[in-house]
Amino acid sequence: MGEPTTPGPRDGRDDHDDFHREVDDVWDDDDYALTGPVEAHGRGLDFGLLMLRVGSLPLMLHGVHAAVDMPAFTDRVADTLLGAQAPDFFAWLAMLSLVGLPVLIVLGLFTRPAAFLVAGLMALIWVLLVYLRGDYTPLTGEGALTGENALLYLLLTLPLAYTGAGRLSVDSLRTGGRP
Repeated sequence: MGEPTTPGPRDGRDDHDDFHREVDDVWDDDDYALTGPVEAHGRGLDFGLLMLRVGSLPLMLHGVHAAVDMPAFTDRVADTLLGAQAPDFFAWLAMLSLVGLPVLIVLGLFTRPAAFLVAGLMALIWVLLVYLRGDYTPLTGEGALTGENALLYLLLTLPLAYTGAGRLSVDSLRTGGRP
């Protein structure tokens, strides 16, 4: 095995090609770590990010359920510490967020901000509805975590806030392939 060959000055590629490359692509000498070539992600990671995005879609059903019976949802929001201040406003804000943000995440449109907002919303819901209750216990009688659904959606969407949607998304089309 000899030294890896480096291509000429960009070989006619555009700068947007630099953001997504295949595992065996060789760029410049500075793209080599001490142990060998730096590996970029392949198509499997993009498919994994797509599956992670689709996993947030059931959250939309919670928003649709809230929209169907908005007075009951508003009463439930009014029972929380923050929601008691302006129950109608916070109920509508939560309902619209629960319906719209998962759709944006699944489409891969504005994925990072949408995922960050969903993660923040789920953290807020967990704190308000689970942690701040007077009878908080970490585990339910069945052995599950208290507020498990909110924590799972938080942990499902937070990585998308860091990674973005991947190449199988509207964001990839919109930004010319940049992450």
